[in-house]
Amino acid sequence: MTIPIPPAPPTPATPVSEPAKPVSWWRSNRLALVALAVLAPATVAGIGWHEWFQYYGYGARPFAPVTVDEDESAELAGATWGPVRGGELDDLTGLDVPAGATVIAVGVPVDPDAKGVGCMDPVLVDQQTGREWKSARSQIGLLSHPDEPEICVSDTAAPYELILPFVVPDDVEGPFWVDIAPYKAGGSFVRFSLER
Repeated sequence: MTIPIPPAPPTPATPVSEPAKPVSWWRSNRLALVALAVLAPATVAGIGWHEWFQYYGYGARPFAPVTVDEDESAELAGATWGPVRGGELDDLTGLDVPAGATVIAVGVPVDPDAKGVGCMDPVLVDQQTGREWKSARSQIGLLSHPDEPEICVSDTAAPYELILPFVVPDDVEGPFWVDIAPYKAGGSFVRFSLER
C-alpha cells in the first residue's frame, strides 16, 4: 500500500479587486461644460450687440427726430434744412400715376457747409399709421434733373433743393412727416410736418 500524497496546502486566494468606479458624467464632460458656461453668455451678448448695432449703429437707423416747425429750418450734420414746402398735385397730366393714387410733391431746401452732406432716401410718413413712402420720381415718368435732385448731393457745398414726388393712396388723409436722415448725424434726423 502506498501512502497517498497529502493534499497540497490551499493556495491563498488572490484578492479580487473591486471594479473601478465609473467616472461621473459631470467629470467626463467638464471641459465641454466649462466651454458652455463661457460661450453661452458671450454668444448672447454678441448677438445682442450685433442687433443693436444693425439697428442704431453709425446712423444705420435714425431714432432721434429733430422736429422742425412749419416755415422753420433746422441745422443738422453740417447743413441747414428747410423750410419745407409742398402739397398735393392737382394736375397729373403726363404723369404715370396709378388709379386710386395721388402725388404729394415736396421741396426741401438744403444749404450744406463747405464739405457737402449726404443722406438716406427721404421718406414721407403718415402721422396716424406710420406708413412710409419713398420718392417715386422715375416711377411716375419724371426724368432726373441735376438742379432738382431727389437725394442729397454730397459732393457740393452749393445750396440746392430736394424735389420729392411721393405717390400715396387717395384714402390717406395725412397729416404727414417728411423725414430726412443725413449721414454722420449720430442717429438724429430732420422731421418736417406737412399737411395734405
